[in-house]
Parts: sequence; structure tokens; C-alpha cells
Amino acid sequence: MSSPKEISSTEKLLDLIRNDNQPGETPDASMTSPSKKTKKENMPGFFSKKSISVGVDIGLTELNLVKVNQPSGGQWELLDYKKVSIKPGMSRSSSEFAGFLKSELTQFCGSGKVFNLWSMLQSDKVEVQNIRIPKVGKKQLRNAVYWTAKKNSPFDEDETILDFEVQDEVIENGIRKLSVLVCTASKREVEKMEDLFSGIGFPLTGITVIPFAMQNLFRANWLPSDDQTVATLYIGSDSSRIDIFSEENLIMTRGIRAGVNSMAESLMEEYAAAAVSGGKSSSSPYEESGSGQASAPMSLADAKNLISHLGSDSQIDGEDARFGLSKEKIFEMINSALERLVRQVERTFEHSAVVLGNESVSFIYIFCDMDICMPVVDYISNQLRIESGVLDPMSPENSFSGHVTSNTSIADRASFISALGLALSDLSYTPNLIFTYSDKEKLKSIRSVNHAIISAFVVILLILTGVFFWTGSIVDQKKTKLAGLEQQLKNGVQTIEIPARTVISEIRENRLMLKKFKKRYFGIAIIRELSKLTPENVSLLAVNAKMEATTGGEGKDLTEKVTVSGVIEGDPGFLESALAKYVFELKKSTVFKKIVIDKSNRGPFHASEALHFTLHIDFT
Repeated sequence: MSSPKEISSTEKLLDLIRNDNQPGETPDASMTSPSKKTKKENMPGFFSKKSISVGVDIGLTELNLVKVNQPSGGQWELLDYKKVSIKPGMSRSSSEFAGFLKSELTQFCGSGKVFNLWSMLQSDKVEVQNIRIPKVGKKQLRNAVYWTAKKNSPFDEDETILDFEVQDEVIENGIRKLSVLVCTASKREVEKMEDLFSGIGFPLTGITVIPFAMQNLFRANWLPSDDQTVATLYIGSDSSRIDIFSEENLIMTRGIRAGVNSMAESLMEEYAAAAVSGGKSSSSPYEESGSGQASAPMSLADAKNLISHLGSDSQIDGEDARFGLSKEKIFEMINSALERLVRQVERTFEHSAVVLGNESVSFIYIFCDMDICMPVVDYISNQLRIESGVLDPMSPENSFSGHVTSNTSIADRASFISALGLALSDLSYTPNLIFTYSDKEKLKSIRSVNHAIISAFVVILLILTGVFFWTGSIVDQKKTKLAGLEQQLKNGVQTIEIPARTVISEIRENRLMLKKFKKRYFGIAIIRELSKLTPENVSLLAVNAKMEATTGGEGKDLTEKVTVSGVIEGDPGFLESALAKYVFELKKSTVFKKIVIDKSNRGPFHASEALHFTLHIDFT
């Protein structure tokens, strides 16, 4: 885990790098980063290892929240989930919506920022494509991706954020290439999303898109993929989406203009046609209800309510029974819409396998916000002639869910799938529109330099420590020899005067040498002891050391004094207690003799309040 001090230095270096990217340099250098302000605000959250993660799915009419936990080395655990209706007509850019979002996040997450927070952009604000580029070196990779992506789908680099992920090597027409998943999004929309969450005091760890959220289900091992090529089909109200995954990698995504509304419209048309015919034929949908029911007008809402009965075991009753339709007849009436949907899915599979050269899909997960899944799943599976199942990652039978969702229907659980995928996001495997591939590569380079410097310091410290112990062993040997001579003197051994003087002279010389070593490596000893005892929430700003000559019984000696200045970050209510704890830990050291707090006052530090302090330390 990166320490706060390392993060601070990394932020400064990143700012320098960004400031050096002037117009006219390579396009990706300026294009792939959001605003400096929002990047800096979110940097600390990137590397603070937090086991709890929250996914926020802001829909058109609902806010879906999911909270998961993964202790270090442990398996995932679903902690909580919540659905909240959004007031009709509430603008996403209004202060009313910001207050609503803050209130719900505070209730769901709490006020402490001990979690990662992920949200997403809607599909119409982004474009995801899989491209193939020649196998190039690391330095040429970004430009190769940029120009290939722009050639396939032109975009304005000044208004667009581009992120990508290199997935695997492929062979195309006998040539080795790299398969790259590219995502382009409106920079303005990303910044609006960042500003929304930052403005309410819940800064985002990351922003991604729906296909990548679905990919997280496999990459986090929440759902098994068994090294197959699998697909997920989401049937929405106005449209549907097909995502194809191979070995946990998203290899293709496509939107389909067919959904529940298409089925509802097909049902309305068939019902109207049957009503015109008078309902007298054997194929009439209302043959058991009478002519009064045959004339009942059907709206789009009525049709969707009727379709929702397909997924339940109960009979059609209440207001919906006035249309006189059985479940079998409803399914027959929407068959044409289902057929069009299946043909679109089939063509998508053919394009992936034939044109892109991917393996054929062997399994398809299907899910929908309405409880129509099982009849539709069976139909689609039979038409496509592949195995299928309902996508239900929050099923009570899933060991990760822990029976938290036992009282929730499958249709309600399906509405949380996107939020669950967001909660399973991780910087190591989830593309992030506020911290892109280019930013990660820059940070890796900077951290490599930092690690090299630290490694060199450790080597030097080890060498000096070896020298210190070597000189100590020499002193021990001399002391042993002197003790032997003193014992001989007590036993009356004569003629030791000359050797004794020689030994005493050598000891004095060694003491002088040790004082020189002490003076020379005094600073290193200070740094070593402070670095060992200083916790992560304490940042040292300055360490000043000096040695003062004092007169002792055997002549002049040296007294070491150190002045330490620093800041303590964290919860404002516990800053003074954190300082007291730090001083207490320093007093336990065998190196420090006396520690006095000279100053301690609060002040700003890194856009937050911190406790500035100054300590005076005497050495033993």
C-alpha cells in the first residue's frame, strides 16, 4: 500500500508532467486526461486500499445503490443494496438533485470516506469499440490506438476522453496484432459527473460504462466464465444490449433497438387486429371473455402489465383480466417482436465469430427489469440453439450474496446488476474515465523512479549499518582485551605498564574515531529512527539537527539536538490526540532522550485542515 508521503510526491510530479503537455504535442497526451482540478482531488482515493466499495447507478427514474466488501485475501460479500425513486422532472444539474443524492449516499454509506465510490455514464454518452493495431513498442502504443480509433470512429480530441485496454495478441491474416478495447466519452459529461459527486462531499474513485461494469462480474469472479465465450443480453424498455466476453475480457458490445416496448407495441397491434376481426375466429385472444372485453382499449402501459405476467405463476386477474388474454396468447402475440430481437442477436454473434474471428458464443445470460425472463430465455435459447440462463448474480443461492436478497424478486434483483458491477470495480482491471491508461503509465514511471531512489537509500543505509557494527565489534574486542589486562594487574602481574599504555592509547584513538563516526552519521541515525516511528498520517516537513560542544569530566563532549517540523492529517477531532500519541511513541525510543513540543497549531494542508507542529529532541 502506498503511503501518504509517496502519494503526495506522486501528485506533485503528475502536476509537473501535465503542465509540460503544451498544445502541439502528441494528441493523446492532452486528450486523455480530465481537468487538473478533478484529477488532483481524486488522486488520494486511487491508492488508498479500501475493502468496501459502493456502486451508484443513476437511472432515469431510479437511483440504485450496492455496497460490497472484500477483505484482504478474502472473498466478496454483498453488504447492502437500495433502490430509491427519483422525483419526476428533477434535473440532474439542479441543486435539488444534488441534495437528494447527498442525502441518500449519506444514509447508505455513512459520513466517513472509508470506501471506494464508482459511478457510470449512460450508454448514449460513450462509445466502446474493439480495434486491432500492429504490435508496436510501449512508447508508440498510445498513438497507434489513438489514430486507429479515430479512423474507425472520428471524434474531437479536445472534447473527448479516450481510454483503452490492451487485451491480448491475435493473428489477423497471418500478422500478429494487438486486440485493444477502446472507450471514448464526452469530457464535459465526465467532468459534470465528477463535479456532481465532489460538490456533495463524495468524490468518485472512478467513472466507467455499463459494458465494463458487466465485465467486472467476471473479472471479480463473482460469476464463473469457465474460459468460455459467453454473452449477456439485457432487454430494456426502449432498447437492448448484447455484450460478448472471452476469458473475462469484453470483446464486443452492441446496442439493439428492440426491447420491452417493442413487445408491448406488437401485443397492442395484434390485439387491435383481433378486435377488428370481431373476436369470432378460433384464434381470437379473448374467446373466453365475451364481446364486452373484446372492445376494451389497450394502452402501452396495459400491454407492459400483461407482459409482466409471463414471469409469474399466478393467473391474470384484476384490471388486466378485462382484456381476456391468456399467458399463452400474450406470448404468441409478442412472438414477432421476439423474433426480431433474436435475429439481431444472431447477427451480432455471426459478426463476432466470422468478421472479428472470435470463438463462437457457447452460453448466453439474459436479464430484464421486468419479470418475463424464463419464457423469453427459453425462446431465445431455442432459437439461437445455445445454452442460456437468467443473469442473477445477486441470487440468494450465490455464496457472495449471503442470503441478503432472499426477500427480493428476480426482477428487482436484475435492476441492481449494473450497480453491482460498478461496486466490483477495481483500478487494476476496470477502465476508468477519470484515471486513464495514459495517466496510469505516467504514474508507473514516476513510482519506478521513487522506488529506485528508495532502494539506493536502503543499500547505503545497510552499508553504513555494517560499518557501524564493524566499528562496534572493534571496540568490544578492545574492551575485552583491556578487561584481561586489568585482571592480570589485580593478580600482581608485572611489566604490563608499556602494553597497558599502548592499549589505552588505542582506546582513546578509537573513542575519537567513534565520535567522528557519530558526528558523521548523526543525520542518518536521526532519519532511520524517525522513519521507523513516524506513522502514515504524520508528514515530516523539516528535520534540523545540530551538535553542541559541552565540557565534561574528561574534556569536551558533543550534545545532539534535533528540531522536527511536520503536519498531522486525519479526522479534525483527533489531531491533538494523534500528536500526543506520536510524541509518546518517540519517547519510547532508546535513541531519543528528551522530547518537547514547541509549537502545535491547526492550519491548511493539501486543501484540508491539518495540525502543524514543531518538536525539540535531545539524543542520549
